[in-house]
Amino acid sequence: MRRVAIIALVCALGVGALGQVTISFWHAMGGALGTTLTELIQKFHDENPGITVDLIHQGGYSALQQKLIAAVAAGEPPTLAQQYENWTTLWLDALVDLDLFLPEETLGSFLPQFDQLFEGRMVTVPFNKSILVLYYRPDLVPNPPTTWAEFETYVTAIGKDEAKGVYGTAFRPPNPEIFLTLLTQAGGSILSEDWSEVTINNATGLEAAEFAARLAKYALLDSAYTSDAIQKGIAIGMFIDTSAGYTYNMNAAKTAGVPLAVAPLPCYVNCASMIQGTNLAVYAPKQTRAQIEAAAKVIAFLLREDNTAYWAQKTGYLPVTKTAIYGEAWQTYIADKPEQKAMTEQLIAGGFGQLLHPRYMDMRSLLITYWELLVKGEDTPKAIMDALAAEIDAIK
Repeated sequence: MRRVAIIALVCALGVGALGQVTISFWHAMGGALGTTLTELIQKFHDENPGITVDLIHQGGYSALQQKLIAAVAAGEPPTLAQQYENWTTLWLDALVDLDLFLPEETLGSFLPQFDQLFEGRMVTVPFNKSILVLYYRPDLVPNPPTTWAEFETYVTAIGKDEAKGVYGTAFRPPNPEIFLTLLTQAGGSILSEDWSEVTINNATGLEAAEFAARLAKYALLDSAYTSDAIQKGIAIGMFIDTSAGYTYNMNAAKTAGVPLAVAPLPCYVNCASMIQGTNLAVYAPKQTRAQIEAAAKVIAFLLREDNTAYWAQKTGYLPVTKTAIYGEAWQTYIADKPEQKAMTEQLIAGGFGQLLHPRYMDMRSLLITYWELLVKGEDTPKAIMDALAAEIDAIK
């Protein structure tokens, strides 16, 4: 029904033509990321002189989210915007069905990890995506672990000495995606497949929680990015972080004068790793058909093999299409870069996305709270998981 309503709205706006048209593009890419995005949009302008993209940096992700919430509520959203999946579920009625406007070569190019539908609709496509990988100190971890057991052995052997600033691993309590990765690797899930039951506290969920709790005894717990600790000279044997954090982590290690390398995550029942980063969406309210078509053209341009490979090379994100990730440009780029090759292999082997439940944003807030309780050892893993499950059950 929503799809029909959006089609009707777009048709009512008139067909229009891709002549002189201006669209707004809200994003959260600062620093070098913003510079690269600006370069790509300038290239788009050169190829499409009839379209002007007003690229507007809205600050970080939190600021972008709040501005989008306000803009959608006021009926004045941008034409195009970056957004997370858990934001998308809040305003599905305002979004355009992109499969009506994107070319077939774009629609058929996504890696299967990114084939996401919201209530049966394709309202976003992947853009700046990264994957969780393992960063490790080769001087402390000669051979990166490939299993949970090896991971735990290394972490406990390195130990924890706060006075000397030595830790086996590190956890950021505000980042529950690490726990969701462990949960998925154990074969668990937040909800049953049909979303009717909460399953996060079953045997697999408890196994993941107990493993995380054991590691946390030897972990640096800091809400700041781990790169900050590395730069200050704190020794961390290995830690899980995004591929997008590569440049920051490596620069921190260089400043501290210590080695740092990247490997795929250790595996358990499977080798899952949670995908991070945002998607692109097009909004229908107050947009003409010509503006919507122009926005779709920008998306297709950004996802074109040459451009998405360039974006990945410059930013630390990963290609999101089969044509790009298996293409000559990216494969040549990673041929002599073991870290980027490991990141690519991790995405292909086990990348998975957010739960596309309409209340996932609220569930994630609960996950943040209980993940912090878990790693700080505030109660037993079973008590924490049972309490978390009860709260999720109340809102699902």
